[in-house]
Amino acid sequence: MTESIFSVSGWQLLFTLVNLVIDYFILKKFLYQPVKRMFAQRQAEVEDTYKKADEANADANSLKQQYEQKMANAKEEADAIVRSATGRAQLRSDAMIAEARQNASEIIRRADEQAAIEKKQALNEVKNQIADLALQAAENVIHKELDADSHRKMIDEFIENVGEQQWQN
Repeated sequence: MTESIFSVSGWQLLFTLVNLVIDYFILKKFLYQPVKRMFAQRQAEVEDTYKKADEANADANSLKQQYEQKMANAKEEADAIVRSATGRAQLRSDAMIAEARQNASEIIRRADEQAAIEKKQALNEVKNQIADLALQAAENVIHKELDADSHRKMIDEFIENVGEQQWQN
């Protein structure tokens, strides 16, 4: 009887096949199905995560566009405010300059009027002093006796002085 160590009987083969089928169903029920459900669940979680990430990315892009739009609007408003303030400042500056020029013109006009008044007063004062001196000179001349040459000389000087005054005025 030389049976080989590696010989297989029909019953063993049948028993092994039945055992294999039973192991297959047990593994399928307790290992394959839970693993399959776990992979399906994991796949759903990954897809859900990708979906949420895409939604978050879309929301972020939307918020970014809103932010950029608000920033552009804020910049435009700031530029408009600066332009408006600059314009108002320029108007105020122009008004202040115009007012200062008007005040300066008024001061110059008043100074010219005052100078003209003072000039007239000074001329009147000088004329009055000259008249007083002329009266004193006339009194002195009347008191002293003039000879014909002195009298003639005095008349010539008076005529010359009157002629010069007419040319100066």
